[in-house]
Amino acid sequence: MPDPDLEKLRAARARLAGARGRLARPRACSLDECVTLLREAQGYLEWLRDSLQAGRGLRPEARAQAVALRAEIRHTGVLLQEAVRRGRRWLERLQTAGGYNSSGALLPLAPRGRIAILG
Repeated sequence: MPDPDLEKLRAARARLAGARGRLARPRACSLDECVTLLREAQGYLEWLRDSLQAGRGLRPEARAQAVALRAEIRHTGVLLQEAVRRGRRWLERLQTAGGYNSSGALLPLAPRGRIAILG
């Protein structure tokens, strides 16, 4: 019979791995999917926490998985911060661009610096 604590940890790890996989490529990441997966992982961990407050402890293999999951959560936090930073930079570049033309295409960026004709 499978251990319910291990099943909760595996489910949380699967959701976290899915979000982490999407965040590895922030431009292709669907923010809604990532947030949904992270919330599901959080729900499994809260469910595990609530069951532990009932007075029973974790088995050693579940404790080891919980420690490994903590490292994965930290890694996912770093990926989220990086995605936010890149997204912020992309928005800043978009706002400093010339805007859009009548067909909806992005206008080319104005060249920076000086152009010397004589070399």
